[in-house]
Amino acid sequence: VTGRTGAYTIGALDIQQREAPAFGLPATDFSVVRVKRDILKQSSIGLLFTNRSRALYSPGGNQTIGADAAFTFFRNLTLNGYYAETRTDGRRGDDASYRAQGQYMGDRYGFEAEHLVVEKNFNPESGFLRREDFRRNFGKLRFSPRPATSKTVRKYQSELSFDHFTDTAGHLETQQLQAMTGIDLQSGDEVRVEF
Repeated sequence: VTGRTGAYTIGALDIQQREAPAFGLPATDFSVVRVKRDILKQSSIGLLFTNRSRALYSPGGNQTIGADAAFTFFRNLTLNGYYAETRTDGRRGDDASYRAQGQYMGDRYGFEAEHLVVEKNFNPESGFLRREDFRRNFGKLRFSPRPATSKTVRKYQSELSFDHFTDTAGHLETQQLQAMTGIDLQSGDEVRVEF
């Protein structure tokens, strides 16, 4: 069910799974509620709540509650973030996830920066988690000038990015430095060199 009342958008979903004794699965109820409010010209804030009546790895249930915000300024600048916590019986503490991200996507210059944390007991059982217990710091710079009078070259491209993952204790897991330079031609063809 989704609906809109004034500046608010509200969505709710409830799924019930019957017991499946042949597979050893108990009856389970999944619920999700999302409330979002548009603010300013192109921005929003929101709340999310999920519930699973039976957790996968504990005898009780599992809940997630979170808040998020997305702000757009001057068409090219966006700032996004969220904070969420989960509650699972037997898994207390270190159960949060949060993210702050900003990017400027102008034609000539661009940048992106992100800080993302998923603590070791963060457990959104009504959703999915691609990686557990990590901290990510990411940055990217771009310079893409357009030549004023070229009939062949539409745009030059240069990018430099750095991606750094550790676990929440600070031990390095993955680190990547990437550089790219290239040319966009008026014909639509592209040439790229990456390292």
